Amino acid sequence: MPDFSYLASLAVFTFGALALSVLTVFYWTERRRRSATQSAVLRIFTLVCAIAFVNNLLDQTGMLQGVGPVLVRDLSAGLLPALILHLVVEFVSHGRRGPGWLGILVAFYGGGSVASVAAGLDETGLLSVPGIAGVHVPAVLLLGATMPAILGLAMMRRPLRPGERSYRRALIAVLIPMLVCAAANLGEPGALVRQLPDYLVLAFFCVTLYFRERLAFIDLLVKRGAFFATGLAILFGSLLAGAFWMRSVYGIGILLLGPLVYERIDRAIDAVWLRRPYAPIEAERQFIREIQAAATEDELRTAAGRGLEAIFRAKPEVRFGGVVSKDEAVEDGSLATSVEANSSNAGSIVVAPRPDGIPFLSDDRRLLQSLAGALGVVLENVQFRADRRRQEEREQQLRWLTSRAELKALRAQINPHFLFNALSVIAGLIQYDPELAAGTIDELAQVFRYTLRKSTHEWAPLAEEMEFVAAYLRIEQARFGERLKVELQIDPAACPIPIPAMSIQPLIENAIKHGISGRQDGIVGLRAALDGELVSIEVFDNGPGFPPEFSLEDYGEGHGLRNVMERLRGYYGEAARLWWKCGPDGTVVGLTFPQCTLSSAAIGDTNRARSDRR
Repeated sequence: MPDFSYLASLAVFTFGALALSVLTVFYWTERRRRSATQSAVLRIFTLVCAIAFVNNLLDQTGMLQGVGPVLVRDLSAGLLPALILHLVVEFVSHGRRGPGWLGILVAFYGGGSVASVAAGLDETGLLSVPGIAGVHVPAVLLLGATMPAILGLAMMRRPLRPGERSYRRALIAVLIPMLVCAAANLGEPGALVRQLPDYLVLAFFCVTLYFRERLAFIDLLVKRGAFFATGLAILFGSLLAGAFWMRSVYGIGILLLGPLVYERIDRAIDAVWLRRPYAPIEAERQFIREIQAAATEDELRTAAGRGLEAIFRAKPEVRFGGVVSKDEAVEDGSLATSVEANSSNAGSIVVAPRPDGIPFLSDDRRLLQSLAGALGVVLENVQFRADRRRQEEREQQLRWLTSRAELKALRAQINPHFLFNALSVIAGLIQYDPELAAGTIDELAQVFRYTLRKSTHEWAPLAEEMEFVAAYLRIEQARFGERLKVELQIDPAACPIPIPAMSIQPLIENAIKHGISGRQDGIVGLRAALDGELVSIEVFDNGPGFPPEFSLEDYGEGHGLRNVMERLRGYYGEAARLWWKCGPDGTVVGLTFPQCTLSSAAIGDTNRARSDRR
């Protein structure tokens, strides 16, 4: 029958040695992340506790041999009471130690170190220290440390927050049994009483961690402690199994069911003790679903806050830009981490303390850091889309400015060329047909009045553009006489639609110049109508059509059809289309573009154009 008392003691020392060693490594690797003003006493206490529990474990197993291990064991045992008192003094004085407390601490550190080293030298026979033999030095030091610690806690007068009041009660609840055990160990106690101070030191350590460093460590102790206890239960069960084959079957079953048991314990602690509504993987999926549809930074900030509040059950604050918080809990129990996007700090997340008082633990911090990573990726995408939108807006603005420049260039091209031809026609008509000459002068005035009015306005209703084109054609008819016939077909429903000014006249000019100028029976026509949501304009003539190698890229060195197409693309983008078709009956050049809602500037142009007409 196994000695369960020995096994229980061995289990406690094993757990203490493993847990404290892991915490020591973690604590000292994290020291650079912590404030330079933060006390290092707890970190040193963790290290000394780890050394003490490792030595006790080696002593329990009979592996502690030689002078060095004995001196290390005794020195760590001598420092623990002073460190316990130091931690209590820090809490009682709130970091403002007076000369009285400082003198007591110096005496305990110095006296404890000297007495424990002297006891170790005497025990190993290296040095005989008079009066030290038979004295239980650790018990004396522990008794001397716990008495002023309890007295200081009992006499505290400064106002305490609810968490500090709970901390004081927990410390007193641990220190009083420690005082009793230390007094009992001054005599000839049994084995259990001799080991109780070690258990109580572990309890003091857990209480201190819970109230001072729970964000980093308490769930590590709770979860790993639960796993370790489960493992001990399994070990004891296998020892209680009778035959070897029963122990083998038991061991195989544990190997197969171990991961499932581990996962269940982890989830149970999260759900029951820590009251976490989601497992980490579920929380990440929920958070990503919440934020992935955001299109702007404001939407992303709102969606992230909503998702974080559901996961952590506390009010979060998501900030983009500005001061970035460190990845640690602040003094009021909040949880904070930075958000990185494009390989740089782009913001921060701060989660306020939970209303129910349940603290944030290291798993919460790791989860928040993971969620912040996902938020950073989505933030990069949102910023990228915003940059693309701004770039497209700049490109649209540049196209619009280019269109204005091209319109001005078009006017500069049309005015002298057209004026020269019109004046030549009028000069010839004055002698033979004065009445027609006078009408042509009126038409010419109307054409130039329209071009001057559109020098500051980009848009005009289709009806006004048609009047301008009709006046232009009447001047050309006066020029060509019977050689030119005009056909106009305008859909009344299309007349109010705003279109870019002077976008049809270049097509008419192109049809006359390249289509019918060499014919005796030229026909130029214009059809304008609505085709669903599109405006369709077609200019046709009965001329020879375009040459086979015709291309807008080479035609007219940027004027004419190419000028019109680039202007329309500047306004409508790829929704605008210019096309042509040549056949035995002539040529058709068409424009299609959406009857879209104009910007306020375009609408203002149209309104001002109408006002100018009146």
